[in-house]
Amino acid sequence: MRKLLILLLTGSGLWSGYWFAGSSAIRSGAESFFADAAAQGILAEKSSLSVVGFPNRFDLTVEGINLADPQSGFGWQAPFAQVFAMTWKPWHIIAALPPEQVITTPDEEITLTSEGMMASFRARPTPDLPLAAVIVESGAFTATSSSGWTVGAFRALASIKSAEAVADEAGVDEHMLDANTYIVTLAIEDLVPDPAAMAAFDPDAGVPVIDEIRLLGSVQLTAPLDRHAGNTAVLPVALNLGSLLIQWGELKVTAVGTVAPDAAGFAAGRIEFEVTNWQRLIPALVATGAIKPEISKTVENMLGAMAKETGDPDVLKLPLILNEGRMSLGPLPLGPAPMLLPPTG
Repeated sequence: MRKLLILLLTGSGLWSGYWFAGSSAIRSGAESFFADAAAQGILAEKSSLSVVGFPNRFDLTVEGINLADPQSGFGWQAPFAQVFAMTWKPWHIIAALPPEQVITTPDEEITLTSEGMMASFRARPTPDLPLAAVIVESGAFTATSSSGWTVGAFRALASIKSAEAVADEAGVDEHMLDANTYIVTLAIEDLVPDPAAMAAFDPDAGVPVIDEIRLLGSVQLTAPLDRHAGNTAVLPVALNLGSLLIQWGELKVTAVGTVAPDAAGFAAGRIEFEVTNWQRLIPALVATGAIKPEISKTVENMLGAMAKETGDPDVLKLPLILNEGRMSLGPLPLGPAPMLLPPTG
């Protein structure tokens, strides 16, 4: 009995020492973040910082956050942010964000209000701490800009997971997937677009809700996302759009395809779009400036002729083609293709 008591006391002492050492390191790291940012000319303010959760958790709370980069014009303000980790797996971190925060850009301020916005970061417990998964989710949220626009949604979830993590979840051999490949997902329910933008489509239609947006894709990189990524040129090798679904009332858009950088670094590839009840797209193309109002009827007639080739006049199949630094949607030129790799030479 005496030996058991000694073992319990010794174990408790060691565990307590581990917790206090860990909490001290977390506090020191958080304080260093704000100090280093300020030394680099970034506004980095906080009103308080604390670490609690003994004995089983590390709970970091930072209050009165104000971060701003005067050079880029980007910033973030929040009344608080919390980061949680279990003591026995500190490589799995959960962050809770406040119900209201302000994001500053060079052109505007965006006030984001949300219900239960959280983020989860999980690394693999190896010395390099390679990324396993990042998941960001929120209940109902609204983003309101100082420039006048507003968007909102009932629920949203976005994630990026390593091929190894997905293989573990699916119970398949990770070697079946390409190295340095990450699976990307996005799911948004009941997205409410900006009322002013919708009025440009149809002033009498009100603000229709986009019922569902779902995306599943992958990106292959030149190097893994780990603790060395900040010092390594991590660049895209290939982008794969496994599936895209946009359900907006009677309008339905699906897409699949692949894109990769060409020799000049521009995105090159082909994505196949299928649009059901495509006629609803014409006002959108006019409102966004993709086509001029005076040629909208011509474009509609042309797309109608293409739709008839599918056997269903309400279904339009259009390829998004990226080639030699340019991109086009079917016969419609869209302008320069995005650059995936920086220019060389």
